[in-house]
Amino acid sequence: MKEAKLDILIKNGRVVFPDEGVERNCAIGILTDRIASIGEQDEPAMRVIDAEGLIVSPGFVDIHMHNEEKEDPFTVQRSLLLQGVTTALAGNCGTGLFIDEYASMFDGLYLNLAFLTGHTRLREAVGITDVYREATEDEISGMCGLLERELDMGSFGLSFGLEYAPNTSKNEIIRLSKVLTSYDRRLISVHIRHDGPACIGAVREMIDLARETSVRVQLSHIGSMTAFGQSREALDMIDQARSEGVDVRFDTYPYEAFCTYIGSTVFDPGFEKRWNKGLDALEVASGPNRGRRLDEDLYQRLRSDAPETLIVAHVMNEEEIRACMRHPLAALGSDAILQNKGGHPRAAGAFPRGIRWLREDGLSWPQALSHATVTPADDMWLVSGRIARGAPADLVIFDPDKFTDRATFKDPLLPPGGIEWVIAGGRVAVEKGRIIEPPKGEFLLRCPRIQKRV
Repeated sequence: MKEAKLDILIKNGRVVFPDEGVERNCAIGILTDRIASIGEQDEPAMRVIDAEGLIVSPGFVDIHMHNEEKEDPFTVQRSLLLQGVTTALAGNCGTGLFIDEYASMFDGLYLNLAFLTGHTRLREAVGITDVYREATEDEISGMCGLLERELDMGSFGLSFGLEYAPNTSKNEIIRLSKVLTSYDRRLISVHIRHDGPACIGAVREMIDLARETSVRVQLSHIGSMTAFGQSREALDMIDQARSEGVDVRFDTYPYEAFCTYIGSTVFDPGFEKRWNKGLDALEVASGPNRGRRLDEDLYQRLRSDAPETLIVAHVMNEEEIRACMRHPLAALGSDAILQNKGGHPRAAGAFPRGIRWLREDGLSWPQALSHATVTPADDMWLVSGRIARGAPADLVIFDPDKFTDRATFKDPLLPPGGIEWVIAGGRVAVEKGRIIEPPKGEFLLRCPRIQKRV
């Protein structure tokens, strides 16, 4: 008997190479945390996984998730891992914490997790508690200094939630964004200033930011901001900007409903006209009223007494969301956010649902999976999201006939069907739909002194 040279051999699977646009029947050999071989079916290994009839894909990369809930920081990670997500970027929409705050939250990680520094957190740190107030020059200078510290520590960049801080000045945005120009491979993630009809001007504002600073700008969940009749125009604007050399990109999730806090500026008076929908389109997603549709009394009561309550807004146009998903540039993101295990089913179903949508719309497996792997990985300058010798051994193995989302608005944490194995860092993290403890993830820090895997 030959001496085992590999830790894991995955054989007989349909291996998808999204970056090459092909799939092949071949084996993958894993040694420690890297892919060591591709093609050899009979190499000796400590463990052999027979993937007959299954698809072997790079682990999914979630460029837009949230992991700021200190009371329960692991439910989101576990829900994403059960979908096949092995790498994710947290701290979007301006809500990102400081790196030392994240480090204190986690005793082990289920995902390879990178972080953005949140604009809202920077504002809080310099004493701004009024989301409607413009920052002073001294406060902006203080925020710039804090952002430099975070970037030195390994933050992947800056996130804005401009709809949540609607009076943020252009000066504040530009000065903070220009801090990133002194660093390599940092991005700006932006929840734009307006959804609905005014979104076109908000998209243009961020394209102008990318043009002026030459910093990569990632437009967050573009579908949820534009799928009110404006998606086509927004996508055309992005395509035109990129043809001019502007580094602007976007992500989206595959649902016609968004989710955020009832006390946020999103639900300030006037939202019904903006979406052409009434209160009955809004569903409580967390807390004791979970599952109820809003009426005027409940809306007012939650806004004043329970502003952290999550609300699902069933207000977007599905065909426009699908059009955003199909765009070759689209990175599939979950926008996963939960509160005491309540929230939106995207936290547990975004990836199988999005990939299913893309397959229904005629994309091949390599084309569909590219939106969940190599596209978001390249947006973040990561070497993951692809299958190649020397690449991180982050893989998901699933049954293509059973791969589907099962999470619903009533039960948002139901895991998907069809996931057989998830391998993170060369170790089995999920087997037959069950997470194998201990957690296999690690912090990803964009700092040469302490950088790992990026």
